[in-house]
Amino acid sequence: MARPDKRYSPRLSASAGDYVVYVEGSGTIRDISLGGVFIQDKNPLPEGTVFGFTLRIDDELLPLKGVVRRSIARTGMGIQFQDLNAEAMSKLERVLNKKRMKAGKD
Repeated sequence: MARPDKRYSPRLSASAGDYVVYVEGSGTIRDISLGGVFIQDKNPLPEGTVFGFTLRIDDELLPLKGVVRRSIARTGMGIQFQDLNAEAMSKLERVLNKKRMKAGKD
């Protein structure tokens, strides 16, 4: 039986070139929503780790903070965004809306 999706915002697939950089490493983005991001990383951080990172999505750089909610060895980690201020939320919404519109044209 499929697990119910508890997200309040739909996930969007990443585009080629979308990635995350953080002190401990970097990884490509598998999918993203207003609530968080899944980072593909062969050495994911442990669940509960709070850290700062920069998202690069469609040539936009977004410095953010998050907490690892799910860590899958040799695969990646699900990050929940933390402490988004109004400016960061607005920029994230704009980037995701642009990505939604682009996906609708494909």
